[in-house]
Amino acid sequence: MRLVLSDRELAKLFVMLLLAALMFGITGLMGMLVMQWVTRQRYAKDEVAKHGISQVNASRLGGVVIIGLCLSFLLGRFILGHEFDNIGLLGIQMWGWVAFFSTSLLGLVEDIDNDLLSPLLRLTLLVLFFGITFVIWPEIIPNNIGYQYIDNVMSQPIIGWAISVVFCVGFINAINMADGANGLVPGIVFIASVIFNSVMGAMVWEILSIVSGVFLLFNVISGRLFLGDAGAYGLGSILVLAGFYAVNTHRISVEFAAVMMCYPCVEVVMSMIRRRMAGRSMFKPDNHHLHNYIHEQLKTKTRSRVAANSLTGLLVACGSTGIAYMGIKLELLEATSSEWIWVFIIQLLIYLAGYWALSKPAISKVENTAT
Repeated sequence: MRLVLSDRELAKLFVMLLLAALMFGITGLMGMLVMQWVTRQRYAKDEVAKHGISQVNASRLGGVVIIGLCLSFLLGRFILGHEFDNIGLLGIQMWGWVAFFSTSLLGLVEDIDNDLLSPLLRLTLLVLFFGITFVIWPEIIPNNIGYQYIDNVMSQPIIGWAISVVFCVGFINAINMADGANGLVPGIVFIASVIFNSVMGAMVWEILSIVSGVFLLFNVISGRLFLGDAGAYGLGSILVLAGFYAVNTHRISVEFAAVMMCYPCVEVVMSMIRRRMAGRSMFKPDNHHLHNYIHEQLKTKTRSRVAANSLTGLLVACGSTGIAYMGIKLELLEATSSEWIWVFIIQLLIYLAGYWALSKPAISKVENTAT
């Protein structure tokens, strides 16, 4: 473990601690110190240039840190006598906890020993976890979204169960795929937590917004801590189940949910289509995502190994979940409005235009190199 920090690293640490204290108080300061300690350890390291973006050594245990800190702070408030709502333990329904811990532990195994579990086995286990969750907690299946035909289909037990399982597994893989640029997935998690806290008010969302906000600062400034599979799987399961619950109870509209999670969902679908059209496996990872191409453009404009990466993630997160937050913050639309469908369509068109414009130079470069 490295104990000596360079002057540059000390300056970054001072800035991170100051921002964490100013924005999130003593909770943020404690969280920042824990994250700094984790990055000094030698285990669960990400390779440099993994995802085609990162250029510094980083830890894959960011998700473990977020989960651990959230549970610690939630239990601390519980012990101090703070009241929680009646949804379930610490603000989460019991079977939501089961799905969350199961997926998190699956991701943690992969973080500790990369490629220990085959992709097929991980996929099978995710299907099993969510399949069991929806069998014992069928109330969470989204069959009350406001479109009669879709609601009728989702109300059919087997069909609704199957579609919900496939969607959850796909969403988690979408989150995992996007966890490459600093601030991208952490930004989505942070903004979504703030939104869910405003529409549902459970203590868990208040704590998660604080901890993920601290992690976002650390991730963007240092670039030395990623969510990893434990974070992508665990936090992805929380977001998707919370989305189902919020839509079913009319806290948000399905169109608003689509705007919130636009980028990871659109990117994973488009990536599968692109790979299929190219004659490759739809499930084999690559570095031809929109955030990779945005990063290629930004890194030519800065000498910092972290700045281009972080700008990429923040730009994408703000253009996806950030749009949803600003819309309700400025009271342009209610979170329950169906008019969000037009915002989603605009997001989709911008994505397609951006991908077309930014991928052409990259593809031409590869072809010229090959010849």
